[in-house]
Amino acid sequence: EQSPSALFPQLVLNQFMPLSDGQKTSIERNIKVGIDRLKAFQIPEGGLAYWPGDKEANEWGTSYAGHFLLEAQSRGYSLPVGFLDQWKRYQKNKALMWTPRSTPKNPEMGTEDLNQAYRLYVLALAKAPEVGAMNRLKEFQYLSVAAKWRLAAAYQLIGQAQVAQGMIKGLTYAIQPYKQLDGTFGSELRDHAMILETLTDLGNKAEASKLLQGVAAKLSNDQWYS
Repeated sequence: EQSPSALFPQLVLNQFMPLSDGQKTSIERNIKVGIDRLKAFQIPEGGLAYWPGDKEANEWGTSYAGHFLLEAQSRGYSLPVGFLDQWKRYQKNKALMWTPRSTPKNPEMGTEDLNQAYRLYVLALAKAPEVGAMNRLKEFQYLSVAAKWRLAAAYQLIGQAQVAQGMIKGLTYAIQPYKQLDGTFGSELRDHAMILETLTDLGNKAEASKLLQGVAAKLSNDQWYS
């Protein structure tokens, strides 16, 4: 999760501040080197491991890195040949094979269903949605709030705005402070940012602005974030 976290902001930094020619050159180099470095994390099945050389893919890291790669590609950056195709194949297989294991007595902080919701979101972003898997997840009885927000964003991406709006109707914005050092690497700030992204995608700008102020305030203070 560290490499995409360092690269993601550089894709949009020019939207927040003026950049010198030297800074633009440096950012372009960083992103190109970062894309090549991410290739070293890919295992033969197409997912991305947590460390280069590991034999098992990290579910959240695979979706997160793919999210970055899709955004980079949309901004004109070239990806290694076959990188994205292998990634899509892995994500599709995982999406189709996923079965819920969370129960009221074992909610697991929403890790498993959020992993699936994020996977389905990035597949939709890649214009390779697995609609059947999306519908199955939507009907899961114990779907966590975080997963509902992310799955709603996936439905919005495939043009099912009514379904997306229905999924978030009445959902809370309130999130108790927490910090995950593995799993989905979550925190209340991360979750608020993802809710903000969903609200923006759905065009709910008035509601999004309420969260925007809080997210911006946290990012503007002196606290260190990974």
